[in-house]
Amino acid sequence: MPRRARSDADKELRRAAILDAAGEVFDRTGIDDFTMDEVAASLALAKGTLYRYVPTREGLLLAVIAEEYRSWFDAVDALLAVDPSGRGAPDVATLLVDSLLERPRMLRLLSLMSSVLERNVPRETAHEFKSFLLTRTTTTAGLLAQRLDCPQAEAVRLLVHLQAVTVGLHHHAHPSPVVAEVLADPSLAAFAIDLRTELLHAVQALVAAARR
Repeated sequence: MPRRARSDADKELRRAAILDAAGEVFDRTGIDDFTMDEVAASLALAKGTLYRYVPTREGLLLAVIAEEYRSWFDAVDALLAVDPSGRGAPDVATLLVDSLLERPRMLRLLSLMSSVLERNVPRETAHEFKSFLLTRTTTTAGLLAQRLDCPQAEAVRLLVHLQAVTVGLHHHAHPSPVVAEVLADPSLAAFAIDLRTELLHAVQALVAAARR
């Protein structure tokens, strides 16, 4: 990373380095102990310089999840484009679920997105983020609609509901330590869920609904 970011290319390199560092700090600390100070220190960067790129810690993590989304959409699009007919390819529910579970950082950030990350960002940042999501969702929905032989609007709905279901089940699958201890009671086994099993079950239902 350049010591001083002067050109647009240098600024992009610095921004990428900041996002990489923020992701690594988040992986290590979680949301409660995530600070701009720690990110700046990990880059040997003045905190004031960091704030010139992102004004809040929530905005920084929102930028990190945008990159996670970008990577996920790219991967899903590539898998869907290889064989749009679906012959010899994993079923759509399995494809979507496994591609999400391969990204633990994305899952953790998704569970914080609406409740934490979108609460302390400027309107312009929120609009830019949602516009990015809409553009990528629309593109992927087009490929899904072709694979599932369903209307584009139903494929968009599937992707929106996929996010909501993933967040809800991720919360249930990662209870607090005291709740995890309580759920060890066999009589409460119905609440101790396996994320992949339950997410796959839910997404299969979403796929079936899109095809109707």
